[in-house]
Amino acid sequence: MPITGPTTAIAVFLTNPEAGTVKARLAGALGPEGAARFYWECALLVMAKALRLRPAEVFVFFSPAEKRAEVETLVLSRFGRFEGRFVAQSGTGMGDRVLGALDHLRELGFARQIVLRTDSPTLPLEFIQKGVAALEDRDCVIGPTWAGDFYLFGLKRADAGIFRNVPWGSGLELGQIHDNLSSAGMTFQMLPRWQEMDSPDDLPFLKGQVRHADYRRLKAILEETDRQGKEENAGPSRP
Repeated sequence: MPITGPTTAIAVFLTNPEAGTVKARLAGALGPEGAARFYWECALLVMAKALRLRPAEVFVFFSPAEKRAEVETLVLSRFGRFEGRFVAQSGTGMGDRVLGALDHLRELGFARQIVLRTDSPTLPLEFIQKGVAALEDRDCVIGPTWAGDFYLFGLKRADAGIFRNVPWGSGLELGQIHDNLSSAGMTFQMLPRWQEMDSPDDLPFLKGQVRHADYRRLKAILEETDRQGKEENAGPSRP
């Protein structure tokens, strides 16, 4: 069925926030339960920004596939009806999952497709809007993180070689993607860099960003962690 509304689609990548399976690198600082709560709050903040974009359609690409009901329930409890826009992620690695999402949206008839990851909860909405606008005259748009990967990746022209030989998780992803795009003759735009929240070293940046009321739940998680840390360092009280 041809698309009659927005021609841009955004795939928000979500993982069911089960303790011990998300944000493993933060579990030491936040605890498994705290890391899961932290991940989901980050995801919901990014999702809320994606839903404010105009004109664009938002789809949830979730994992693992067997947790569809849980993810749907969590999303719908915050955002209401979101019928027909939940799609299981496919592929064994990040490159496969991103390409799978982009291909799915292209098959639905969207001329421009964007994958939005959920590790940057304070990402300015204007950055995502710039990503949508960039695809009007570029083949590709990338929102880079300071860690060397991306918070946003969008395409207007498919090419299976975009992620060839990309060393995922190394911090060198962007360099290889840049080379692949250049080799394919694809035009692209880089958005401003932004911080992703993936390790304890990232948390000080976030603490300086959560003063606004929109981030009160994230702030509460960080303050709770700080209190626990102070109590542990203080040791048992003396009689």
